[in-house]
Parts: sequence; structure tokens; C-alpha cells
Amino acid sequence: MILYDFNIKKMRRYAFEQIFASLGWVSDYQPAIRQARSNCLIYENIPYGPVEGRANLLDIYRPKKQYDLMPILICIHGGGFTTCSKETHRAVALGYAGRGYLVFNINYRLAPKYRYPCALEDVCRAYEWIVQNAHQYGGNISKLAIAGESAGGNLTLALALACCYETNIDAAQRAWNTGITPKAIKVLCGLLQVSNPERLKAERSNISFMEQFHLNVAKDVSIAYLGKNFRTFHEDRALADPLLLLSSDKMPDRQLPVIFAMVGENDILLSDTQRLEKTLIEKNIPHDVHYYPNEDHAFHLLFWKEQARQAWRDGFRFLSKYCDSNYH
Repeated sequence: MILYDFNIKKMRRYAFEQIFASLGWVSDYQPAIRQARSNCLIYENIPYGPVEGRANLLDIYRPKKQYDLMPILICIHGGGFTTCSKETHRAVALGYAGRGYLVFNINYRLAPKYRYPCALEDVCRAYEWIVQNAHQYGGNISKLAIAGESAGGNLTLALALACCYETNIDAAQRAWNTGITPKAIKVLCGLLQVSNPERLKAERSNISFMEQFHLNVAKDVSIAYLGKNFRTFHEDRALADPLLLLSSDKMPDRQLPVIFAMVGENDILLSDTQRLEKTLIEKNIPHDVHYYPNEDHAFHLLFWKEQARQAWRDGFRFLSKYCDSNYH
């Protein structure tokens, strides 16, 4: 039975990786993405940390037409902490670069081989590198934004909190020590609490076959990222559950960024965004939250859908308000 469960989880991870890889390949042929690529200088596989292999590498997409120092956008890919890479999400990075942002598209170590806090440690290390080096590529560090979906949304919020809350979490220290906080973040269909995945089932009734499949995936993700104690919150891994830290009584030590969040209303993770919005309202944190009817998880990657295009328009409008790129 244990071997059977392991193989099922492995098959689910493989299936999702292939889906994302296929979407990334197809997206490369969008006219807007092809145009963005031709209008960018691209620097690939730049190391930002000491880990061997591809985990501590990033790509940079620098618009050729530069009117002034450019706003910075850090892309953190999703994939349930276990799959995907900067390559599967390069079309996303190019989409931002096509709008005039200096984009840093990063890899990080993946579970289950590398459990929490490895991914957090890597994105904090990448953040430190970007803060120290962005000026060499024409970046304006005062207009820095972070964006990520699903697990990348978790890491986006966790990284922002690592910059704004002084904690005893070793993995977060590099981000805190930069002294730089992001101007804005985009949390897209985020898994904002990894522990206690059973909560997702308790919030729903009349669960369909596909919903049960996604609930099983959410549990797989929790186990892969947190290990055997995945059911409960632990203070020493607070940034695996960044929503719980944000909604706690602990006050930030630095000003929090403006937060954009979005989710499809059929997404199994809908309640995480709803809870995030509730917290942002209660704490009077500037925000812009959008819900898209009849859409599933990560629908914004399905570029041929009108609501996916609308989600991108909403996101770009948000960024232009807080991190103007002078894009025309």
C-alpha cells in the first residue's frame, strides 16, 4: 500500500509537470510573447547561490528600450513546491518584460528532496542577490514587485513577510537584512497555508471527482513540503503558512507592500484568497483582490481564455499604479 501511494503521488507530480511544460512551450508562440522576446536582452542561468545544479539559477529579461531606471519584477514559479522551473514559466516572465519591467525569473530547490525551509531560503537568497545587483541591469530598487502563483504565491507572500517582519527564522534573514521591502506583490491563486490540508475538504460539500483529485494533490503538496508533521502549524516554520503569520497579532516591523490577489471561484484554494482578503481589510492593508467566476486553479496561464486575459489586464493595471514602467 505504501509503495502504491508513493507511485500515485509520483504520477500526479509527473502529470502536472508535463502540463506546465506543455503550457510553457505553447505560450512561447503567442505573438505578444514572441514580440517581448525580440524586444529583450536575455541573460540565462546566472547563479545567485551556492547550490550545485540548476536550483540556484535565475534568468534576467531586460527590455532593450529603456527610458529610465526600470521597475523590477521577481517571478516565482508555482508547481506545488515539487515541480516546474523558470523554464516552464518563461512566458510569464516575458509577459512582464514586454510591459517594461526588468524581470528576474528564479529557480529554487524542490520538495520532497528539499523540504521547507529550502525553497524559502532560496527565494530569500535570490532576493538578496537581486537587491545587490539589479542596478547593473538598469533596475530601480524602489519599484520592486514580486509575483507568483500557487506555491509561488505562497513563496511570494512569505518573502514579503520575511522583508517586513523581524523573526528568528534563519532562512528569512537574508531578505530581512537587505533593508529593502517590495513596493507591491501579486499573489495568484495562492496556497497560503500549507499545513492542515484537510481544512480545504471541511470547507466544501458535495465534493466532485475533480475536486477530490485536487484535494489529494493539496495533501501530497503538504506532505512533500512539510514532511510527516504536515497537519499542524509550528512556530519554527511560520513562513510555510504566511497567511497565519499575517493574520496573527504580531505587527510588521516595516511597512507591508500593497497586495494584489486573484483566484478562480472554482479553485480548490479559493478560501485561502478569501481569508487573505479578510485579513487585509481587518488590518487596513492596501490591496486589490479579484475573483473570476467558473475558473479553476491557475486559469490565468490558459492565455486563450478571455478571463485569463482579463486577469492579466487587472494585474498590469495594479502594477502600473504602484510600479509605473512607462510602458506605452
